[in-house]
Amino acid sequence: MVALSITLYREMIERAKHLYRISVNDVSVGRYDIALFHLEQAAQLSLKAYLLKTIGDFPRTHSIKDLIELSTDSCLMKLSEEKWYVIDILEDAYTGARYFLRTYGEREYIEAKNFVEGVFKCTGISIT
Repeated sequence: MVALSITLYREMIERAKHLYRISVNDVSVGRYDIALFHLEQAAQLSLKAYLLKTIGDFPRTHSIKDLIELSTDSCLMKLSEEKWYVIDILEDAYTGARYFLRTYGEREYIEAKNFVEGVFKCTGISIT
């Protein structure tokens, strides 16, 4: 990767991790809707960073499903097949948190958090 791409990759990873951590704060004040939005953003950024690293570019899509398909990574594909319903929740939260009144709870948050941790693991991102 060229220097600019390396810098962009690192910044995307740091932002993804930051959004993941912010989601924990959101939950501490009972904002599961915003927490899920932040988890969706963390997943999206980490997947785009992975694509930047592996193929040199990433598309301007917001679809976690599309980003995983583009990766052709077996770990991500397996995670996607096993947790398809979580992807639906996250993609709904992306729109719902901004434009609609959606109500989510602890169960959805825990499933989504585990999914994002799986995305981080598959893409080689350490949460710490």
